[in-house]
Amino acid sequence: MTAESTMPRNPRPCRRVGALPIALLLTTILTPLPGCAERARVVPLAGDDVTPPARVERCGTLSLPGRWPDGSPVNGLSDLAWERDAGLLHMVSDRGWLHRARPRFEAGHLSGLSPIDSHRLRDTDGAPLDGSAADAESLSLRHDTNGKLGDTELWVSFERDHRLQRFGPDGSPLAAPIRPAQATDASTNKGMEAMTRHPEHGLILGLESPPRGFAPKETRLFTLDGQEWRYPLAAPTGSALTEFTTDGDDLLALERAFAPPAPLVISLRRIRLGKPPELDVETLVSFSSGDGWWLDNMEGLTRLDDGRLLLLSDDNASPLQRSLLVCLRPR
Repeated sequence: MTAESTMPRNPRPCRRVGALPIALLLTTILTPLPGCAERARVVPLAGDDVTPPARVERCGTLSLPGRWPDGSPVNGLSDLAWERDAGLLHMVSDRGWLHRARPRFEAGHLSGLSPIDSHRLRDTDGAPLDGSAADAESLSLRHDTNGKLGDTELWVSFERDHRLQRFGPDGSPLAAPIRPAQATDASTNKGMEAMTRHPEHGLILGLESPPRGFAPKETRLFTLDGQEWRYPLAAPTGSALTEFTTDGDDLLALERAFAPPAPLVISLRRIRLGKPPELDVETLVSFSSGDGWWLDNMEGLTRLDDGRLLLLSDDNASPLQRSLLVCLRPR
């Protein structure tokens, strides 16, 4: 989902404020970290008194800076994808930026993120995408596991101007935009938020919220060749599909429920696809800010080679939110 706020011109401070208890909030504001404005920091996802979930294990959380050392803006991140061939993360923002970075792990826990390069997504004339045309929401890779370097393609879905397009790693377009008919009845800011490449069905996309004519708690999954499923959203009020990734023949879906004054709830769910329109959905774990989890606007999801998951939050370019990179290990 795209916020209506604009990107700040100056780098924002390293410390960000989320939905935190007052003690942690004061520590966050008052404790300076020299040089932290341009690097990722290890942060807790919850206090020590919060009961950990049974079906996933936490393996580290980073708070990302507002800018990389070269000045590239890091805010508004909407999705990420793991490239096995290069061992890199690709990240896309709803401001039309692409970033590549290398995650670092120590003793199995996420400990840092090293930026590699950043580029603007561009149109066929070479001009950077801007405004509603730049509202990139989901990312999927192709040729990322063939053992070759330099041939990876990035498939990016956009909302507001609902379309799908292929790009090179430098942000240059590789083909004309595709405008799937299944997205034309989506709300302006609730379009193709989820996308992944399935071993049997190929590219699968999901609408963030119910399109016109759908039940209030149901949205559409579809392929470009016309297959469709109706996906039941999770129970918390305001639930919306923000991303999915593959896990064998299944999909792992990420949902965000944001409906103040209700708590913010992030759910990880398993989707078992049958012959369209048949599917089965199971909630694996839910994190609620009401239970003490220090969450944010989780919109990105990818799976590493060893099965660990990385979740990414969109800070909406707001000083009151954080860009979090969260590592979870399913049990």
